[in-house]
Amino acid sequence: MATVAWVVMRHHKKDDGTYNPKVRISHNRTSSYISTPIYTEMVKFKRGSSTGIVTSESIKEELDTIVSEYRRIINSNPSAVIACETSRDILELIRRRNENRDFDFIKYARGIIESIPNEGTRSIKTTGINSLCHFLAYKGMKELSIHKLTSFFLREYESWLRTDRVIRVKQRHGTKSEYKDIKKKALNDTGIHSYMGIIQSIFNKALLEFNDYEIGDIVISNNPFKAYTIPQVLLPKKRAVDVDVIRKIYGYSSTKENIQFTRDIYILSFMLAGMNVADMFNCEIKNGHVEYERQKTKGRRKDQAFISVYVHPLAMDIIQKYDNGTGKNIFDAVGKYGDARNVTKAVHRGLKKICADLGIDYVQFYSARHSFATIARNECGFGKDDIAVCLNHSSRQSVTDSYIKEDYSIIEKVVRKVIGFVFDEKE
Repeated sequence: MATVAWVVMRHHKKDDGTYNPKVRISHNRTSSYISTPIYTEMVKFKRGSSTGIVTSESIKEELDTIVSEYRRIINSNPSAVIACETSRDILELIRRRNENRDFDFIKYARGIIESIPNEGTRSIKTTGINSLCHFLAYKGMKELSIHKLTSFFLREYESWLRTDRVIRVKQRHGTKSEYKDIKKKALNDTGIHSYMGIIQSIFNKALLEFNDYEIGDIVISNNPFKAYTIPQVLLPKKRAVDVDVIRKIYGYSSTKENIQFTRDIYILSFMLAGMNVADMFNCEIKNGHVEYERQKTKGRRKDQAFISVYVHPLAMDIIQKYDNGTGKNIFDAVGKYGDARNVTKAVHRGLKKICADLGIDYVQFYSARHSFATIARNECGFGKDDIAVCLNHSSRQSVTDSYIKEDYSIIEKVVRKVIGFVFDEKE
């Protein structure tokens, strides 16, 4: 077992006449030294001795405290110490524990989120951590120690999320910024599940990064999710809408450019097998097909979630409608909004107006994707595997798929039949 003691070496005398006591770590017949923050002249050496003694009792107590802390680290990590071959390994163990024994979870979470390549995932996780920061502000806290992230803390946070509350956010207006109070409604189990899931996923990354379970070097000993249970949620209500609703939106027109744009992009999403807004920023039209890598899942798949979707003539009409002779199309119009979030907000407002004018319940943009899949299955009789290809779902992939060259012609068959069914097109 490693031994720890403080020593003062004669040859470590500084130009100003002071000595810097060191902590000596001995292990397996090797020794390493750690400098202390103490410098003192109060040292005596016996004649011929290379080490001395400190004559100040207060400095002795300081040194003994440092040694005790190192011994505590060694004694509390016996498995990790056994795995250490030399004193330098012990030194590294102590260094890691001193540097990492506590850190701000919020700062760590921001770093993790920043490294996520998918913009949509970054946005969702940022929203979750921002909410946690609002709760800390409510409690008068600026940081969250990793060791204070307890099950009790999470239950407090959940209770706060389940209440109507007011949060203060910073908003920028040109070159100036100002704070504004915003009312937030109480979350249900689904909202709680989402926010807590974000915290748990980042906390689990911290466990893997800071804890070495193979040698028993445990920096983060607490795990609040062993005592706190995230609320379970039921399967979400299907967001598909009836065929008649799709037809009504298809037949809708408006003199207002933004409202008409909403109608066009919703119908286009439906006709392109439920294409998402985020993917409309990074797609190409080649040989009558729209090709893109699905932003939501491309970072998790070996094929980068690539898909080639057949463009039906009705869909091409919408795409080319925005061509003013410059070769541009609706995808260029989408890009004018800046990013997917801005498009989503604009479409949300537009759909509220369209649904109100049509006298129907509010329809989410994502319902175009759900509706395409539902109609393809229930009305057109396609199998789930074929529909999964159209939706570019990773769950359909198997070992067998890696042997088979992808054939996107099935998408054309499904698209033709679904559009023919909904819009009475004769094939």
